[in-house]
Amino acid sequence: MERPEDIQNQNDDSRDEEDRELPPEDAASDETAESIYEEALDDLARQRDEYYDLLLRKQAEFDNYRKRTEKNRFEARVRGQSDLVLELLPILDACAKGLEVLSAADPDPAFTPYLEGYRLLAEQMKAVLEKFQVTTAPGVGSQFDPRVHEAVLREFTRDHEEGTVLEEYRPGYLIRDKLLRAAQVKVAMPPPDES
Repeated sequence: MERPEDIQNQNDDSRDEEDRELPPEDAASDETAESIYEEALDDLARQRDEYYDLLLRKQAEFDNYRKRTEKNRFEARVRGQSDLVLELLPILDACAKGLEVLSAADPDPAFTPYLEGYRLLAEQMKAVLEKFQVTTAPGVGSQFDPRVHEAVLREFTRDHEEGTVLEEYRPGYLIRDKLLRAAQVKVAMPPPDES
């Protein structure tokens, strides 16, 4: 009968023989495994670069979308403000005419409260327009600019430089540097040649 230690020694000896019988790995199989590993690594790197590029594009697209949305929202708000201000301008014009008429007349004490009311109304309207960044277009004394002026009359004169605004019949207004309403003006022109 064999002892358990002998059986163990025989098993160890048989393992050593098996290890000796296995052919040694040659250099070609190492190179093949290494090239497969490098190809897999290259594929992973390429995929990583593609996903990173896709991420950058999506971020840029989203940023452009956000900016475009903000711009559209801002322009819609300015259009809404413009519509409101255009409705208020005739009231401001009437108030200015009322002030002009009441100021030109003899100062009758009975009209003083009306004059003060027109003045307060005009100041409040101008304060509201300033909140919406509404400014007046250049008026009397400025050079005629077809982008902000509408020439309704011209006057032939040598006293003023050609294109000078001589009178303003209706003030013009700009909202955030965009024309809201053109100013109606009289413009100086050189006299025609007498020849």
